[in-house]
Amino acid sequence: MDKVKNLQEREQVFRNLLELYSSEDSDAESLLGWLMPLFTEIEEGKIIPPKMYEHHMALGKEPAFYERHKDVYSAESDFIAALEDWESQEWYKKLKN
Repeated sequence: MDKVKNLQEREQVFRNLLELYSSEDSDAESLLGWLMPLFTEIEEGKIIPPKMYEHHMALGKEPAFYERHKDVYSAESDFIAALEDWESQEWYKKLKN
């Protein structure tokens, strides 16, 4: 699969979950707000992986948000892997062997 298309698909899943929870959870609302410019650039095809994910500590260290919403944690992990293009990274290839 094309790296950009894969990223766009994973971005959409992650974004949809943040939008779903944002009305009831201020952490989801904040994260969605911080990531919206990145999401927009991804949707417009302006981001070509790999790109470093700069928001990994946006909610602080070990936030309870991910305990409340494990589906968001999984979606964000998939999103980060696509954004940083782990599949093409040597360290990731070694882990898979």
